[in-house]
Amino acid sequence: MSERPPKNICLMGSTGSIGRQAIDVITGSRNFRIVSMSAHSNTSLFTKQIKKIKPETACITNSEAFKKYGRTTAGPTKIFPPEKLSALCSDKKIDIVLAGSSGSSALIPILDALSKGKTVAIANKEPIVMAGDILCAAAKKHGGKILPVDSEHSAVFQCIENSKAPAEKIYITASGGAILGAGRKKISPEFILAHPVWKMGKKITVDSSTGMNKGLEVIEAHHLFAMDFSKIKVLLHPKALIHGMVEFADGSVSAYLSAPDMRIPISYALNYPQKMKMRNFMDFSNMNLTLEKYPAEKFICFKLALEAGKKGGLYPASLVGANETAVSAFLAKRIPFARIAHIIKKTLSETPDMRYNIPNVLRIEKWAKEYAEKLIK
Repeated sequence: MSERPPKNICLMGSTGSIGRQAIDVITGSRNFRIVSMSAHSNTSLFTKQIKKIKPETACITNSEAFKKYGRTTAGPTKIFPPEKLSALCSDKKIDIVLAGSSGSSALIPILDALSKGKTVAIANKEPIVMAGDILCAAAKKHGGKILPVDSEHSAVFQCIENSKAPAEKIYITASGGAILGAGRKKISPEFILAHPVWKMGKKITVDSSTGMNKGLEVIEAHHLFAMDFSKIKVLLHPKALIHGMVEFADGSVSAYLSAPDMRIPISYALNYPQKMKMRNFMDFSNMNLTLEKYPAEKFICFKLALEAGKKGGLYPASLVGANETAVSAFLAKRIPFARIAHIIKKTLSETPDMRYNIPNVLRIEKWAKEYAEKLIK
C-alpha cells in the first residue's frame, strides 16, 4: 500500500509559543508539510524558520515589520504583506489551517478558510470569543471543521468523541497561574510571568492569573460545544494534569489527562481522528489529581468575562479589546495589576450598542482598545 501524501498546513503565528511547538510536531512527522506560514513582527526568528522549513509562501502581518523586511523572496519562499493572509489560508492546496497567532487578526482569515470548507485547528481564543456564532455557522454552512487546540477544549472534545454521547455538563480546569502564591499587595509582571506549570506567551500568562483566560475559555466552550453557560463549570487543578471532564446523562464522567504539554493537543488536532505517537507518558504511582472549587473571587477578571459572554453580541469583542490594552499596560508597568479589571469593567459599561456582524465586531474591538487606552493615560 502506498503512503498517503502529506497534509498541507498553513501555520498562522509561527514565531509564537503555539507556532514554535507546532513546528516541532509537524517537522517531526512525515504526515505534514508546512506550505505557508505567518508571523507578526518577529522577523528575525521568522527568517530562521523560513530557511529551515522552506514554505512556498509566507506572510508578515505587521505592516511596519513588512515594510522593513521588504516585498521580497527568502530563497524559494515568497513573502506577502498582511492583506494577503486570508488568501494564503484559503488557498485550494491547504488541508489544515493551524491558527496559533494571538489577538483578533486571525478572525477574517479563519472565517474565509471555513467558508472554503477548510479544517481550522484553533489555538487562538479571540476569534471564537468575539465571533463564535458567526464562525460556527460558517463552518456548518460550507462544510468546514473547527478543531480545538486549547488543552481544555481539546480534552472536552476528545471525551465527547470517545464516548459518542451528548454532554450534559462540561468541566474545564484551571491551574491558577502564579496568583495562587501571591501573598502580597503589589504584584509585578515578573512575578505573574513565572507560571508554575505552563510555558506560554506573556499575555496569556497574565490572563491566567487574572482569570480572564478561564473566562474566555468558558465563552469558547459555549460556542464550540453549543453548551449553555449554566452547564460549563470551572475547577481548580494546579497540577494541570486533568484538562477537562464531561458528564453524561447517566451520571458517568469522562476525564482527559495528559502532561501539561501543548504539543499533545496540537498533534491531536493535526492528526484527527488518529493520535500520533509521542513520548509524554505519565506515571500514576505518585500523582496529585486533587480538584477544588474555583475561587472566582481571587481572579479579578473571571466574572467580567462571564458577564460579557452571557450578554453576547458585541460585548465579548469589547472585552477582548479592553483586556489586550490593559494587559499590555500592566506588562509595561504603566498600571498596577488590580487596575486591569477596573479598566475592562469601565470599557464594557460604555460599549456602544451596534448590530452584531463581523465589521462591527472588529470595529468595537478597536474602539475598546482606544477607550481603554484613554483610561490609562
